[in-house]
Amino acid sequence: MMRVNSLRLGVVVSACAGLVGVAGCGSGDTADSPGSGPFSAAVTAAPGTGIVIGDAAQLSAGLLAATDLPGDFAVVPPREESGEPAVPPAAPTDPPDCGRLLSPIAQQWPGSAAAASVQFAGPSFATIDIDAASYPDAVLAPAFDALQAQPRRCTSYSGDDAGVRIEYRTSALAQPPVGDAASAFTLTATSEGLTLTSATSLVQVGNTLVQVVVTAPEVVDPGVLADLTAAQVRKLRG
Repeated sequence: MMRVNSLRLGVVVSACAGLVGVAGCGSGDTADSPGSGPFSAAVTAAPGTGIVIGDAAQLSAGLLAATDLPGDFAVVPPREESGEPAVPPAAPTDPPDCGRLLSPIAQQWPGSAAAASVQFAGPSFATIDIDAASYPDAVLAPAFDALQAQPRRCTSYSGDDAGVRIEYRTSALAQPPVGDAASAFTLTATSEGLTLTSATSLVQVGNTLVQVVVTAPEVVDPGVLADLTAAQVRKLRG
C-alpha cells in the first residue's frame, strides 16, 4: 500500500498543478491533522478467543462493502480482475523497513490463517483501504505489537519514487475506544509542496486484526476514520 500511496502522490502532484485553488488539492502549508501528536505507550492486545477465521472468503465477507459507505465511494476491482499490469516493486525508503508501513497486515506479520482486503475510491483522489488478517492465539499479540511498533519506529523517513523525493512523517492520532484493542496514527507524505494524508487505525476484533486507512490530499477528519472503524468492528462482530 505504501507503493500505491507513492504513485497516487505523483498523480496528485500532476493533477493539482493545473488546478490551483480547487478544493482537494493540498499545499505545503497543510496544517497538522486534528488530534495528532507524539506517540504514547503502546496498547496491549486483548487475549485471543481461540476462534480463528481460516477462510479468506468468510473474512472478506466481514469487511465493509460499497453499500456501507457514502454513495461517492466505489470499490476498486482487484488488479487481476481489472486487466492492469502488475504493481512495480515497492519504491525504496530510508530506512528500508519503513516502506512496509501501511502494507496489508498479513504481509507485515506472517502466520495468519486467512487474510482479506478491499479498496474504495472516492472524489478528489480520496481512498479507503481496509484489510484484515486472522491469527491463532499464539501469534495474535506479537502481530499486534509489531504493527503498533512500525509507525513509532518510522516517525520520519524519506523515499524516492522514479526520481521524485517524498518525505514521510508519522504521528499519533486520538481515536475513541473501539474493538478489543486499538491504536491509530497519521502518515503524511510530502513531495513538491503537496501533501497526502493517511489516517490509519489498527483494531483487534477477537483473533482478527483490521487496518482501516483513509487517504486524501488534504487533512483527514479523525471523525471519518472513527466512524468507519466503528462500522467495521460492528460488521465483523455481526
